[in-house]
Amino acid sequence: MAQGNCGCCCKNSCPTTGFAICAVIASAIFAFFCKSVKIEAISVEGADFLLGNNDLRFGPWTQLRTKVIDVGPGLTIQTQDSCVEWDNNPDIDSKWTAVRAFTIITVVLGALLTLIVSMADCIRPSHIAPLWRPISGCFLIVLPLFQGLTFLLFRSDACDANAVTRNLEREHGSDEWAPRLYEEECSWDTGSSANVISVVLWFATGVAMFVTGPPAAPERAPPETQEVTYQKTQDGGVVEEVKVVQGTAVEQPVEKVEEA
Repeated sequence: MAQGNCGCCCKNSCPTTGFAICAVIASAIFAFFCKSVKIEAISVEGADFLLGNNDLRFGPWTQLRTKVIDVGPGLTIQTQDSCVEWDNNPDIDSKWTAVRAFTIITVVLGALLTLIVSMADCIRPSHIAPLWRPISGCFLIVLPLFQGLTFLLFRSDACDANAVTRNLEREHGSDEWAPRLYEEECSWDTGSSANVISVVLWFATGVAMFVTGPPAAPERAPPETQEVTYQKTQDGGVVEEVKVVQGTAVEQPVEKVEEA
């Protein structure tokens, strides 16, 4: 249940939330961007015109595709690069499938936990405190582990036996011989750098949560006291002040925490 004043949500958890949001974005870049890894093209005489000597760039879920959008005067060709889903029936092995699963789990779980942390200052401390350590443990161990396992893409058939490169090489060769048009291994690309940044940011989020701790309950004001007196007039006109009730602390209302 939210506290009465939620005007400064994220007051104490802003640094932690900042790390987590950046980690989610970097994780999504590697997962769904088509420039996460690349297979560099080899310059082959007679094939440069057909291939444009372009590297094959892709990610776990998408690949970079160059489309011819217009042919102008003098055979001037205008092309456009765009991220599209994998086609050509790629051979997706178990490692590639595991990478896809880890990318989805990491992005979804990371985004959910980030939302909880960002709203921590708007949740009763008695509710968020028991969840703080398990969530920080996920940021410290689980999410960096899952994110790191996505590097299995470099050991999958996407890199070791890419169906697209094999088909292109067969198209430009014969049944007995096919030219080597691409390198045999994948190399680092923009999304790979984002993947490393994501691992670091997941871990930094967990460390920040341990350092800052859960939002503390607001401090209560010191107890108030009250006294009741009346004035008594004695013989001779002397006024005496008599205490009826000595100063006692006024009980503060205690908020009941419902047991789960």
